[in-house]
Amino acid sequence: MLSAVAREMGWEPHLCDMSFSRKPFRLLEEMLLTHRPDMVGISVLTPQLSAATETAAMVRRVTPAACLIAGGPHPTVMPEDTLERLGADLVVRGEAEASFSMVLGGADREDVPGAVFMRDGVPAGSGAASDHPDLDTLPLPDRSVFDMETYIRHWYSMDRVDPRLRGTTIMATRGCPYHCAYCQPTLSMLFGRKLRKRSPESIVEELKGLVRDFGINAFMFEDSTFIVDHEWVHRICEHIIEGGLRLSWCCNVRADLLTAGLVDHMVAAGLRKVNMGVETSSQRVLDEIYQKGITVEGVSRALRLCKERGVFVQGYFMLGTPGETLEEMRATIRFASEEPFDDALFDITTPFPHTTLWERTKHLIRSDYSLFDCFHTSVYDLSPQGISMGQIEKLKKSAFRRFYLHPRRLSATLRTVLGPRNLRRTLLKARRV
Repeated sequence: MLSAVAREMGWEPHLCDMSFSRKPFRLLEEMLLTHRPDMVGISVLTPQLSAATETAAMVRRVTPAACLIAGGPHPTVMPEDTLERLGADLVVRGEAEASFSMVLGGADREDVPGAVFMRDGVPAGSGAASDHPDLDTLPLPDRSVFDMETYIRHWYSMDRVDPRLRGTTIMATRGCPYHCAYCQPTLSMLFGRKLRKRSPESIVEELKGLVRDFGINAFMFEDSTFIVDHEWVHRICEHIIEGGLRLSWCCNVRADLLTAGLVDHMVAAGLRKVNMGVETSSQRVLDEIYQKGITVEGVSRALRLCKERGVFVQGYFMLGTPGETLEEMRATIRFASEEPFDDALFDITTPFPHTTLWERTKHLIRSDYSLFDCFHTSVYDLSPQGISMGQIEKLKKSAFRRFYLHPRRLSATLRTVLGPRNLRRTLLKARRV
């Protein structure tokens, strides 16, 4: 998106995409030497903080005169920390399109909404970050800066449906009205609580462009709250059908929001799979710790509703939050394995900075957040509960084995894994195990 903004303002943007490079920092150095940028922007997620710090150090060494700007989730929540760790000239909090446009246009940093910078050796800010009430006023993402064929080749969001699908992702909303302890209130610091939605016309325009330019036949709505507004989802489905877009797609859903009528219309428009945030099979943990606002019974109902209509379902689960017992974790693994989910993702509960979960449990955190890794390692000292880090990590690995080797889905697992193209994707997914 920011690349599109820069291009509209007459700048020549270049993206250093280190995702698939065997020597990512050599690639970065070569690009810095080739282009000698006036400005370098780094988007930072908390689990990528160490890599972002190393990236910033190389920018300072190779192109010391470049203005270094940091944005994204971690700088929004921890602006002063980001300034210090990265040695950035400027941090932009929240949605950055308007603020970044002002920076590109030469505005004084004091006037840029959401900007944080050093003034006389002390962090200073310019006020609240800005957002975009009308998302349709923003340009469509400039995917020309990516090697899209590589992304499409590695895209595995719908492998269980058909590993031959050529797909990518789109975003249709910003904001979240819910109060889940592992996301809020930091998610609202990024996008606000009010759900803002793109028009169905804008979404279909983007999809048609993706079909024309990249030959996709599948896609995923990455929005965590895609189905909050049923009327809007119905309108999107109508536009997809009327536009003749014969695309297979998937989306994230909350179990408590699914209805038969909604699923039927989405299926008619090409829906083949949903990803459902379950987190745990313990109603106590859902209510008292995660504040999720769903019920385990509601998850089972939504799962049956989807399976009856031929929709594949992937469940998202977390293990190892403070206050959760070993038996509750084992029960979650049993629930995931025995219910008719087609796919499952088990992560280790990780409290990202200033979420409700972080504030409640930070006295138990034993790792600096630059080392956070929800895929492999617990950051908590749960020894007062009689639980070791190793136990949680072993449970997570056993969860994947029990789920994918279950007799109900063993043959489907083998079909998804076998074959050169499938094996490559399986190895990518295995990094999270």
